[in-house]
Amino acid sequence: MAWWGVLKHAPWGEIAKAASRVPEFVRDIRKAPANNDPVPPTTSTPVPGAEQLKFEIEVVKSNVERLRSYAESHAATVDAQSKALTDSFNAISARMRMLTWIAGAALVVAVIAVIVAWMR
Repeated sequence: MAWWGVLKHAPWGEIAKAASRVPEFVRDIRKAPANNDPVPPTTSTPVPGAEQLKFEIEVVKSNVERLRSYAESHAATVDAQSKALTDSFNAISARMRMLTWIAGAALVVAVIAVIVAWMR
């Protein structure tokens, strides 16, 4: 139940934007260098879009942290609610046991009264 709240309040727009960029990102990573060297040569020229990618990674990190803190805070609330519910059910169960004993005793007294009245 707590997961439904987390999923309901997730930043789906940002997640969809990031997911739409994944194929391009993977395609760029898979491109082999011209000399078939598995490690691309280091150059002093900046990679295009690197700053944007760093920014998006930081946004995703902050969103994950927000989701984690949201889930942890609601987990504490759910734990408190479940403890209160358990205590309530325990109190109801104790009352039902007491009423069952009283009803049983009343039945025994009624049966004895009927037998005594019948024997007179």
